[in-house]
Amino acid sequence: MAIIIEEEKRRINWFPLILAVSLFVMVVSLVYYLFFAPTPLIEKVISQNIQTLKELSGIKLNPEEVVNNPKFQVLRQYVNPVETGSPGKNNPFLK
Repeated sequence: MAIIIEEEKRRINWFPLILAVSLFVMVVSLVYYLFFAPTPLIEKVISQNIQTLKELSGIKLNPEEVVNNPKFQVLRQYVNPVETGSPGKNNPFLK
């Protein structure tokens, strides 16, 4: 009579394996996007708008010309001026 002894099959613990693979994928994608990815769109858009910014920075604004303009003087103020009151209670510790 022969005795057959089967070895118990090793069960694979899937959680650490999936965790390690996902961590590896995240690290690889992080390295790719930090060092090898093409330039973002915002840098391309900003470089095209530099000419517009240069034109805007060249505008000289003269406030006296605006204030003395008759069209500006015709304007009326519809909001009452803000009244400043006391900022709070007096400090009881000061004498």
